[in-house]
Amino acid sequence: MPNEMSAPAVAAVEAANLAPVASPIATIALTPTPSPLPSPTAAFTGFQQATVARLQSAGGSQYVAQAYASFADWLGSLGIPDPWPAFISALVSLIALAVLANLVFRLTARIIPLVLVKLLSRWSKDWARVFQEEKVLDRLAHIAPLALLAGAMPIMEVLGFDGALLLIIELYGIWILLTLCNAIVGLVLGLLQLRPEMNSMPLNTIEQASKLFLALIAILCALSVIFNRTPIFFLSGLGALTAVVVLIFRDTILGLVAGIVLALNDMVRVGDWIEINGTPVNGDVTSITLTTVRVQNFDRTTVHVPAYDLISKTVVNWRGMVDSGGRRIKRSIHVDMSSIRFVDTEMLENFRRFSLLGDYLDKKISEIETWNSECATTDHAEINFRRQTNVGVFRAYCAAYLHAHPKIHQLGFTFLVRHLEPTAAGLPIELYVFTNDNRWAQYEDIQADIFDHLLAAAPEFGLRVFQSPTGSDLRAVNPSPVSQT
Repeated sequence: MPNEMSAPAVAAVEAANLAPVASPIATIALTPTPSPLPSPTAAFTGFQQATVARLQSAGGSQYVAQAYASFADWLGSLGIPDPWPAFISALVSLIALAVLANLVFRLTARIIPLVLVKLLSRWSKDWARVFQEEKVLDRLAHIAPLALLAGAMPIMEVLGFDGALLLIIELYGIWILLTLCNAIVGLVLGLLQLRPEMNSMPLNTIEQASKLFLALIAILCALSVIFNRTPIFFLSGLGALTAVVVLIFRDTILGLVAGIVLALNDMVRVGDWIEINGTPVNGDVTSITLTTVRVQNFDRTTVHVPAYDLISKTVVNWRGMVDSGGRRIKRSIHVDMSSIRFVDTEMLENFRRFSLLGDYLDKKISEIETWNSECATTDHAEINFRRQTNVGVFRAYCAAYLHAHPKIHQLGFTFLVRHLEPTAAGLPIELYVFTNDNRWAQYEDIQADIFDHLLAAAPEFGLRVFQSPTGSDLRAVNPSPVSQT
């Protein structure tokens, strides 16, 4: 029948026009025709009927069926024997579908996000930036090729690959849902980071834990699809593998649990100054992940600490000091105990020159005179009376100086000037106060200025600050003879 349309073309046109005619598939199957090409499988002969039937159920099926019939007729006019025109049409349709899916994906992934980001930028640039960084629409763009792949089921059914395509579609759908959920989680947490009150929350750890949980669910669903089993089947099998999994992934599991504990208990935040005894860790936390914490030491080195170490070892977190607005000064001046003595009248008159001691001296002299008059003895030895000492007056001067210092907290913080136990290095007079500026450089300047003044003021009270003998001290005690030449 060289002047007539091929069997696939005739069937397509007739099916599209809904004409009740006999199927030419049977005619093709029963009419032996010599063919120089290999005979295709019997499934190929059902392509026209399956395809046209599915096209009829969709809108505009008449035009699609006519296009298919025209292409098959053209192939038949080239002398290609039946049913190869149907098979070639299937392959061409599959290739066209793949090209169309790629074009739709590129259009959806590039143009639509660009337009939406521009619209969001008019309302909030921060929202637009977060939306663009998380690529939510890029994930949604995969739905278009997924729908086109689902539309290719009739073609793959004829080719005998419908089962494989169905598996690919299901796995692709699981992957799309996973990436879309991850993008939504990142979008929500990214928007939360824009709020100042959320900066102290371990959002990075929460994000990683959420994505890990979603990944486990996706893996479980993928295994269910591949092996045609319910998720409960795989969950029941995990019990037998628990011991092996714990043994192999012990460090990872401990890190995951520690990361969750750190996040829930708010033990460490980004920006905290932490110190771990016995390790080189002494610096600021720069990032917190689900299994590790990165710390930048003050010498600019970076240390990656397992999250488990932060709950199993002693960790000093200086966040409380930063949040309180005060930083402690805890340092001592060691007084040479041989320079300590009672204060006489001349020394008291000298001390009155110090304006910070005026009120203290008046109050103390009155207190001592009252005590001595009430506890008078017949023995008028000086040791039997209460008297002031130069180290006591110096301690009072230190307290008065710190009370008058504008950089020292006066209320709400511990304020002590005290004696410690005498040692071989002398009598320690410890200052235990808090500065109202906890910045490192400023704190060091305040502390240095205070001790500069007090160390220089100690000789005014007849006191000597203790230090170990140096070479010049030893030479002053026993000068060596000058060699004669």
